[in-house]
Amino acid sequence: MIIKPLTLEHQPLLSPAWRDLCVTYDLHFAEYSFANAFLFRKKYAYQFVECSTPCLQGRWQNNDCFVIPSVPPKQIKFKLSELLPGCTCCFFPLPDAWVEDCQKMNMSLISCRADTDYLFRKSKLQTLQGRELSSRRNLLNQLERKYFLESKEIKEENIQEAFKLLERWQSQKEDSKEITDYYSCLEALTYISKLHLFGRIAYADGQAFGFTLGELLTPKTALLHFTKALTSIKGATPFLYRDFALSLPDSVQWINLEQDLGIPALRQAKNAYNPDLLLTKWKAS
Repeated sequence: MIIKPLTLEHQPLLSPAWRDLCVTYDLHFAEYSFANAFLFRKKYAYQFVECSTPCLQGRWQNNDCFVIPSVPPKQIKFKLSELLPGCTCCFFPLPDAWVEDCQKMNMSLISCRADTDYLFRKSKLQTLQGRELSSRRNLLNQLERKYFLESKEIKEENIQEAFKLLERWQSQKEDSKEITDYYSCLEALTYISKLHLFGRIAYADGQAFGFTLGELLTPKTALLHFTKALTSIKGATPFLYRDFALSLPDSVQWINLEQDLGIPALRQAKNAYNPDLLLTKWKAS
């Protein structure tokens, strides 16, 4: 096995393998996105493991290690102890469908609520219909009455507006750039084409107030990696969610708003949109 820090050079080795895995097993996890891995490679100290079943090795803040596979665990040709001797390590994230196989392999399994991804039907975010979303609709209606709203796809001719918005978004935060996801979002904009990302900028009376950045994990699942908005525009987030959903291809059925990391405010914000599914991610060791 050859282990190297993750770079863009590993994209053609990991991305197709993860895409095939997600299509074959109907997976929606954000961790199986190369863009997601690359953009947060420093946070998780990601390293590419070159072998017959290539994978990604990472490390959490508590120093425990994890391996994101490119095949189900029963097909992996190495043992965790061989890859990371002396370390507490697990395969992650694994879906419910693989739990039984892992148990047959005498592996221990645990899950954590903070890792759970929030999955929404595209149609829900397109319409924001239903009693549970009435408060989101009210915010959006107020916004539409106050401003003339429009949005545009992020392209070379307007991407500088997104960079400026990111700076303004960060200036609203009490936490530093090192603590927020500022640098990851900055790289997402910088490498938007290479990482196969797409996004939209929203305008109120001609002034940019927010943007979204996402990708297609599979033809039926979209990941929304970043949603950035100015706090001065009340109702910006429901507009951005709806706009992103409306821009997706007809083949897309699901939108993954990813995990809440155990942050109470983030959990409350995601739950406010009444997720259709909460995706449990198993750790197997």
